[in-house]
Amino acid sequence: MLPRWSNVLHRVTTAGPYVNERLSSLVLTSVIVAGIAAVAYADRSVTSLPLASLYFLPLALSALVLPLRISIALSIVCLALHDLLSPVRDTGIRHFAGDAATLLEYVFVVIVVNQLAAQRRRLADLAAKQRDELAAEIYLAAEVQQSILPRSIPAVPGFEFAARMCPTRIVAGDYYGFIQLANGEVAVVIGDVSGKGVAAGLLMPSIEVALRMDAPRFPRTSDLLHAFNNVVQQITAGRRFITLFYGKLCPQSRSLEYTNAGHNPPLLIRAGAETCKLDQGGPVLGVLPDTEYRNDVVALCHRDVLVLYTDGVVEAESPAGEEYSAARLAAHVRSHLQESAEKLIESIHASVTQFRGAAPQADDMTLVVLKAL
Repeated sequence: MLPRWSNVLHRVTTAGPYVNERLSSLVLTSVIVAGIAAVAYADRSVTSLPLASLYFLPLALSALVLPLRISIALSIVCLALHDLLSPVRDTGIRHFAGDAATLLEYVFVVIVVNQLAAQRRRLADLAAKQRDELAAEIYLAAEVQQSILPRSIPAVPGFEFAARMCPTRIVAGDYYGFIQLANGEVAVVIGDVSGKGVAAGLLMPSIEVALRMDAPRFPRTSDLLHAFNNVVQQITAGRRFITLFYGKLCPQSRSLEYTNAGHNPPLLIRAGAETCKLDQGGPVLGVLPDTEYRNDVVALCHRDVLVLYTDGVVEAESPAGEEYSAARLAAHVRSHLQESAEKLIESIHASVTQFRGAAPQADDMTLVVLKAL
């Protein structure tokens, strides 16, 4: 019952819509009638002064929630009650003139409040229409963004891939992708646009197109990100930056050449060895023009696991405010090295969700796992 009464109170104070229209209309009508009855009782009891002005309160409420014709009828009822019950009376022409003035005041207040309520409803309807249009555009933007994400995971002999993105909002600022290159090589990309929501998400399609066009032209990952940094700066005009990890997998040599542009260092985890962080590269993209980037090459041995992630994974907080951290991510993967890439993705996601508990997801979470077989 409590939610219904809260809806009634909301309608009384804002003239907003009901969840249960019939119940709320009945209650509000009862409030108006009770208000008129209370004023009438006071009008009868007080002998020292007329209380006709107190009828403005229930009449204003009626004009807010009831049709205009009913409120005008209630104005006549209120005037009749005042004439009938008030012990303070005038007579003759003065009485009729006073009644006419009072009725005009009642009707004036009723009309003004009714028009204000109508205007508010029109504005509420307009706002609702604009909200629905904006929501439709956001969903369209989400569809565009989803269309640039890989529709399938590449099949590379000797390796397994898996990926998952969990946006905080409808449109995410994260990106991941796989680009088929010459000689059977496959580029693995993960990135994060500064900011959240639609503004960040809408930047990704143009970035993805530019990256796919430039990737085949540069044999070294560092040269690619050197050129791509200038492209990002032109697209964003320096107002946003992008963190990006670009790795090029060569199945024949079982090696990964990579350049890291300010992104969370992917973790290369192998049994019996310390976790290796792939952090060679340079600063984020889109800030400094003509920035030089470095590249590095790592060998991928049997059962090695490479985990690429965005900050929404390692910065997820527990209810106590503790971060999940890259160290906890590495420890979890190390304890599940026997699992497939897809199972690892599911296991990591479950681990982060359990760690976060009831706390809401604060940032987009994206994971890409590469496992050497």
